[in-house]
Amino acid sequence: MAICACMLVPVAASAENLARDYLPAPPGTVASMLYWNHVSSNSLYADGEKTAGADYSGNIGLWREVYYWQLGPFQGAVDFIVPFGNQSLSNPDDSASGVGDPILLGTIWFLNKTSTKSYIGFTPYFFLPFGQYNRSGLSMGDNRWAFREELNYTQGFEVIPNHNAYFEITVSGDFFTDNNDYGATGTTQSKDPLFNLESHLSYDLTKDWWISADFYGRWGGAISYDQLTGISRTNTQAIGGTLAYNIIPGWQILMQYRGDVAVDNGYQTQTFLARLLYATNFDQFCR
Repeated sequence: MAICACMLVPVAASAENLARDYLPAPPGTVASMLYWNHVSSNSLYADGEKTAGADYSGNIGLWREVYYWQLGPFQGAVDFIVPFGNQSLSNPDDSASGVGDPILLGTIWFLNKTSTKSYIGFTPYFFLPFGQYNRSGLSMGDNRWAFREELNYTQGFEVIPNHNAYFEITVSGDFFTDNNDYGATGTTQSKDPLFNLESHLSYDLTKDWWISADFYGRWGGAISYDQLTGISRTNTQAIGGTLAYNIIPGWQILMQYRGDVAVDNGYQTQTFLARLLYATNFDQFCR
């Protein structure tokens, strides 16, 4: 159980989207973002059954930079994300802090039609195994390469003048190399592909405030090592809500709460997220 508890610790929310993330900013825009995620749990599940209590708490920050560009008929964006923070676990007692695995990603919009508020974007992710790693317990890094292929469709509607609603659906697959230094004896840990579904429905309350209802689902990702194969397969769904406020031009604050409503293996978590965003036109700034 102690081994499984460490294996099933929640993955830091470093690669999940928020509502309206796939609305492209004008080319030349640089967006700087600072995230804070507080994740907590006191319920651990194995094969759909609640097991002995184990408390988990994590405070995960993200520093993210995005640059939007135009190349011919296509618009794109390039992102760089650095996770950092701390995690703690009871039963067994363990903790970790430091920098997680950095993430490189880039988006290209195959459909970017502002007149109809229609967007289709594709994003490949590269998770770099450079975070701080502890093979015998909680760890900020995973000590393996990981890759995500993600496709998003966003459709907006003007409900009433100057009050827009957006429906978004995102599907993705995560693929992992082996971790060849797992556990006290340095065994090889393998992870099957993990498939994700996200959806958001957002609405403008005013020109400065908007809200959204959010859904996140994850399936697959069974883990194998030594004589144990196909354990801790993920089957988790979460729902939540988001509130965003445009403070002044270029500045936005966003808050989200979400909680797991179905968990087969792992911790049933609650997450509170806050994000501060600053955006400016870098091309004009350089002139």
